Amino acid sequence: MSLSEELDLDTPMQDRMHEAVLSVVLTGTMLTQAGTAFFREYDLTEAQFNVLFALHFADHALTQTELGRRLVVTRASITSLIDKLEEKELVERRTVPGNRRSYHVIRTKKGKALFDEVEPLYRARIHHAMSGLTVAEQHQLIGLLDKVRAAVFTVEEAHPVVSRHG
Repeated sequence: MSLSEELDLDTPMQDRMHEAVLSVVLTGTMLTQAGTAFFREYDLTEAQFNVLFALHFADHALTQTELGRRLVVTRASITSLIDKLEEKELVERRTVPGNRRSYHVIRTKKGKALFDEVEPLYRARIHHAMSGLTVAEQHQLIGLLDKVRAAVFTVEEAHPVVSRHG
């Protein structure tokens, strides 16, 4: 189904760049909604799962600051995420040796077990969502989205917002 049909537009979109952006946004929204529903079944949010994911694939103990950078969240957000995961006994904080103000975030046995249960099921859903694309198309999609993200980083320089409010 075309984007125009999905959005129930009376006339097809003429601006292909705008249509492409809307398509990416709509697809991202659909993936997010599906992920939210899936993780809810395990009493997790996508952000909480992402913390467990980052800890699983780290080759060393991560501090809250390092997790925040990897997940691109604010200091307050990572603290709140870790607090909630700690309440669920999925992670624990351990003081960094020689630095009483910094903590490593470590998965508990319960956190590892939950991740080991959820991650393959989540991965299967991702594989299903991407199954309509060949491996070559998946590589092409990754490359194309990399280009779009690179351009987004420079859009403000090329087209600064002019405030209409004094």
